[in-house]
Amino acid sequence: MKRTQGQSVIEVIVAVSIFAIVAGSSVIAILGSLSSIRLAEEESQAAFIASEGLEATKSIRNQAWANLINGTYGLSLGSIWTFSGASDIDPSGKFTRTVDIASVTRDGNGTIVTSGGTVDTETKKITSTVSWNFTPTRQNSVIMTMYLTNWQLGKSSSVTPQFCSTFCVSLGYTNGICRSGTSQCITNGETPEHAGNHLCTAPGGTCCCQL
Repeated sequence: MKRTQGQSVIEVIVAVSIFAIVAGSSVIAILGSLSSIRLAEEESQAAFIASEGLEATKSIRNQAWANLINGTYGLSLGSIWTFSGASDIDPSGKFTRTVDIASVTRDGNGTIVTSGGTVDTETKKITSTVSWNFTPTRQNSVIMTMYLTNWQLGKSSSVTPQFCSTFCVSLGYTNGICRSGTSQCITNGETPEHAGNHLCTAPGGTCCCQL
C-alpha cells in the first residue's frame, strides 16, 4: 500500500512537471507570436511616416530648389511643409523621423556614383529615416531613399519643357544636345555638363553643351 502511494506521488510530480514544461512552451510561443504581430504593425507605421517624409521633402523642393540645403532635418506641417530642427516626433511620441539631404556625384557617363565623379548641383539624395524603441534594449528603424532633381531649372513658366539645350543656355552656352557619352561630346567639339545628364532620357545619355 505504501509503495502504491509512493508511486502515485511520483506520478503526480512527473505529470505536474510535464504540464509545467508544456504550459511554459505554450506561453513562450504565444508571447513570441504577439511580439511578431506588434513588430509588423510598428514597422508598417514607421514605413508610412518615412514615406511621408519623402513626399514632404518633394513638396518643399517644389516650393523652391534652394530649400534643399545639405543637412539633417525634421519636418513640420502648417499651411505647407517646412524643415524644422534636426528631427521630428510623431503625435504618439514613439517614432522619430529625420530627413537627410546630400549631394550627388556622377561619373563620366552620367551614372550616380558613391565616390569620385563630379557633383551634380541639380540633383539631391534624400534619405528619410524613422527609428523607435521596440523594447527598452532594442531599437528598430526604417530607411527610405529617393533622388530629387531641380525640375524648375531653365523654366520660364510652369508649362515650359526643360531640355539639355535649355540647361546649356542657362550656363551661358549657345545650345546643347544629348549624346551617348563624354567621348561623343569631345569628338564634336562640345563640353560635357554632367549636371544636365538627367535631362537626357536615353541610357548613358550625356548633356553636351555647344559654345
